[in-house]
Amino acid sequence: MPVIFTPAATSGGKASSFALKGRAAAAAARKFLLFMGVPFKRSKGLTDNILQPEKSIVNRAREHARYDIRTPMNRRTLFKHSLGLLGAGYARASQVDEPTHRPRGVGALKITDAKAIRRNNYLYYQIFTDGGVTGVGEPSPSNELAGEFLEKVLKPLIVGMDAFAIEKIWEKMYVSTYKERGQSVSIAISGVDIALHDIVGKALGVPVYQLLGGLYRSKIPVYASFTSRERSPVEQAKLCAKMVEQGFTGTKIKIAARQGADGPPAFPDEDRVREARAAIGPKVKLMVDANSGYSVPHAIRMGRFLESQDVFWFEEPVPFWDYAATAEVAKALDIPIAGGEQDHTRWDFQKIISAKALDILQADVTKAGGLSECRKIAALIDAAGLYYVPHDTSGEIGLVACMHLVAATPVCRYLHEYIMEERKNPPVVKEPLIPRNGEIEVPRKPGLGIEV
Repeated sequence: MPVIFTPAATSGGKASSFALKGRAAAAAARKFLLFMGVPFKRSKGLTDNILQPEKSIVNRAREHARYDIRTPMNRRTLFKHSLGLLGAGYARASQVDEPTHRPRGVGALKITDAKAIRRNNYLYYQIFTDGGVTGVGEPSPSNELAGEFLEKVLKPLIVGMDAFAIEKIWEKMYVSTYKERGQSVSIAISGVDIALHDIVGKALGVPVYQLLGGLYRSKIPVYASFTSRERSPVEQAKLCAKMVEQGFTGTKIKIAARQGADGPPAFPDEDRVREARAAIGPKVKLMVDANSGYSVPHAIRMGRFLESQDVFWFEEPVPFWDYAATAEVAKALDIPIAGGEQDHTRWDFQKIISAKALDILQADVTKAGGLSECRKIAALIDAAGLYYVPHDTSGEIGLVACMHLVAATPVCRYLHEYIMEERKNPPVVKEPLIPRNGEIEVPRKPGLGIEV
């Protein structure tokens, strides 16, 4: 039976009509589907499946839009319902759990278990698959809930899924934990995401940086980062000078009282900065981190002093959660403002960029959502004309993941963080990354390229 669309009368009372019959209807449908970029299968009958394995357009119209095909409609209504049908078809197609395509000879790798391992007070994740490939990842340090959250919340969500379906797994973890959402959730998701990249890299026999776009840089320049506020200015300056002798071209020191609301630091901030600058000379980059220690007026006054000492960036001058306050400081100063280590997901960073709060953004691979999410954040930063310097205080698995990200991401153009504080426990990674002449060489073995 021919399919006939009878449009409604126009406002002027005149009726117009058009009829699409037989092959003409099928041809028009094919043209519309081609215009919309929808794949279809040619069929002999008009009411056969055009979008396999969906029902015919006629029957789907009756079920989805709940109108008889002969119901009067104008062109706008027809177009609207056509788009609705196509969208519904895509939505249903996207929910089909199809196996991820992979190179010949690489079998399916279903996730069978996930464990949080604590060794020497260091927490990391292991993700196991039925193919015998195991991946490791790190949630950000100093988060006691990360182990429990993996095993009680995320593990039931991901067991049985294809380890190659990284984006699908990420979305499921993020959407399913909407009531617990926050930094702790993002930290746990980050650890899983890093481990999945390790698995896929090992299965394919390629380094993780290859999964992220390929090798853009093979050696990563790093700066010597000091986290102690308890050393005297002279003592701290001597350590900075020693790092310069070892080949580092930049160093970072702490100032202010951490989240201190203008509280008094252990030593005067100006003394710490002056001594450090005198010790390292004028050519070495000097960065300072206030860890949210100042109010806006105090931060602006300190920023002007830092400019006189040729400080390269001023990190977290005011509470990191107050984007408006950070933007006020950034607007008042010429020195670049850095931050973002405590923020997570592309949506946080979209707000930071919109607020014009930061010049240098520091999304942490072990906090912000893992390698998958940091790639998206990097794209936002690049599009905004800003710079990305990932934060990292791990020195272990998290540092390795960060180096793979930086190796493949053009917008990571500045020096990158390497913690210099003495470690109390032996490393978990068998061959930890050690800078030589201020640079770290990116691992070239499959996956993250490390063993624990």
